[in-house]
Amino acid sequence: MGAPVGNRNRARHTAATALVANYLDAQGIATTTHARPSKISEGIGDVLPDIDAEGLAVTVTSRVDQRLSPDLDSATATARLSGAGAGALVMWRSQRDISEAYAVLTLADLATLIRLARPS
Repeated sequence: MGAPVGNRNRARHTAATALVANYLDAQGIATTTHARPSKISEGIGDVLPDIDAEGLAVTVTSRVDQRLSPDLDSATATARLSGAGAGALVMWRSQRDISEAYAVLTLADLATLIRLARPS
């Protein structure tokens, strides 16, 4: 279960998550999506991000009124608790193509991604 980031409309959140996963898949990045549980009792146990993108824990927010700091903190905590190497928050922007969504991460996670991207 991913940490909640204020997505009150489940249908919109599910659609935004699918758009992000499909976009990443189209870019050649393998993804696995994890549905948010509909009941609290279903959420007990594993902490999973909305999307696992080759080890990067991606939390998606479809919130119209963006709250960068708390949502990024939630995404970072979800990444840490899920055991991912790094985490990112994707902020869906309504009325824009999904490729124009914001992807936000901490400087520490950016450094991790840069290290991972270096050729061995």
